Amino acid sequence: MIGTLIGKLIIKIEKLFKKNASTFPGSFVLKLFPNYLRKLKYPDKIILVTGSAGKGSTTSLIVKILEKSGLKVCTNVEGANLIAGITTAIIKGCKGKKINADALVIETDERSLKNFTKFVKPTHVIINNITRDQPPRQGTFDVVFNEILKGLSKNVHLILNGDDPILRKYSLIHKGEITYFGMDKTEKSFTKMEDVKDYLYCPKCKHKLKFEYYHYGSVGNYECSNCDFKRENIKYNITNVDLENKVLTINEEYKINFEKYILFNLYNIVASFALADTLKIDSNIIVDAINETNIKTKLFDEFTVNKRKYTVLNCKAENNATYNLSLIYSALNNDKKTIVLGLRQISRRYNHFDLSWLYDIYFELYKDNNVDKIVCTGPYAYDFATRIKYAGIPEDKIITLDNLDNIKETIEKETKGNVYAVLNFDYVEPFINNIKGAENK
Repeated sequence: MIGTLIGKLIIKIEKLFKKNASTFPGSFVLKLFPNYLRKLKYPDKIILVTGSAGKGSTTSLIVKILEKSGLKVCTNVEGANLIAGITTAIIKGCKGKKINADALVIETDERSLKNFTKFVKPTHVIINNITRDQPPRQGTFDVVFNEILKGLSKNVHLILNGDDPILRKYSLIHKGEITYFGMDKTEKSFTKMEDVKDYLYCPKCKHKLKFEYYHYGSVGNYECSNCDFKRENIKYNITNVDLENKVLTINEEYKINFEKYILFNLYNIVASFALADTLKIDSNIIVDAINETNIKTKLFDEFTVNKRKYTVLNCKAENNATYNLSLIYSALNNDKKTIVLGLRQISRRYNHFDLSWLYDIYFELYKDNNVDKIVCTGPYAYDFATRIKYAGIPEDKIITLDNLDNIKETIEKETKGNVYAVLNFDYVEPFINNIKGAENK
C-alpha cells in the first residue's frame, strides 16, 4: 500500500537525522490519503485507552500483559496520542495494508478519540477517569464526557472506573456492554465529605450524591440521595491494600505488588487486569506480567542528600486530581517533612496564565501532618503562596523563591525533615540537578 510505504520511508529518513519520527509521518500520510486508516486490515482486538490521567501507564501495562501471553502488539506506547501520532504507530506496525499484530493497543487523548474512531471501530475502550484538567482547553467535566461519547459506537465494550460517578453516567446512555473496575475503602480513604469538590450531583435526577468514602475528588463509594444511581456491579475490585507490604488484592484472590500509594497507579493496575481478563488471558499470566513491570519511573525520583531523603513527584499542572494525589502521598506519611512546590510553565500547548485550578487543590492537607515548611519556587511562587495562605497555612511556614538557584541552600538551612517536591515536568530535572549538584547532572 503506497501510504504505508511513504510513511515508512519518512520514518527512516527522520531516524537518519535522529528525529523521533512520532507524529510527522502519520500527519504527512493522512494529508496525502485522508482515508488511509479506513483502508487497513486490523487485528481482531482493537483496544483504546483514554481518560484525563493514567492513559500511558495503563497502555504500557496492557501491552506487557498481552505480550507475555504470546500476542504480538502494535501500539503507541511512546505517548504520541493524537491522530497523527497514532497513525505513525500504525504505519510502523503495518505490512502493506495489514497491521502485523494480534492486537492494536492505542493510548488516545480524550478529546481526540473521536478522530480515530471515525475510521476504526475499537472492540474495547478503557476510560480511567475524567478529572478537572486544563480548564481553558477542556472546560467542564461534561465537555470531556461528551467528546469521548462522540467516539463510542453502540457495540464497543467499555471498561470503566466504577468508582467515578462521571464515568458511571455512560451507563445511562451506552447500549453496549460495560464492565466496571474499582477499589474498596483503604486506611487512607477520606470520609469527611465537605472535602469532596468535583462531581456532586446525580447525572440522572440532579439530586446530591452521598459518599460513604472517597479516595480522591469524587471517586469512591457514592449513591444518589433520591434515585437508584450508585456504585454497583464492580466486577474487578481491589478488595485490600496492604500499605506495609505494598501488595493489593483483586477480588480477594489475585495479589499484585505496587511501588507507591499513588491511587492512579492502583487504578491503572486493576483497569489492566480487567481488560486482560475480559480477553480471557490466563490470570496467572496477568499477575506475573504486572508484577514484572515497573510503572513508577515517570512519576517518582527518590534519593538521599546530606542524610535527608528527597522524593520528587512529577505532577502535571492544571490538573487538580494529579496534584491532590501527590498531596495525599506527601502529606499522609507520618515523617517530619518539607514540601517544595513549583513550575516554570503552566502549559506547553497554549499561552495563558490561568491558575484557577490551584483553588481546586486540597492544600489544607498541609495544615498539619507534620509539615515543617513549604517552599514555593518559580515564576508562580507567590500564586502558590497566596493559595496556601488561604488554606490556613501560617505565613511563617511559607518560603518563596523566584527560581531554583538557591533551593538547595534554602532547604538545608531553613527547613527540617524529609523533602517532598511536587513539581511540574519542567522543574523536575532542574530541581534534581540543583540538589545533587552540577557534577551529577
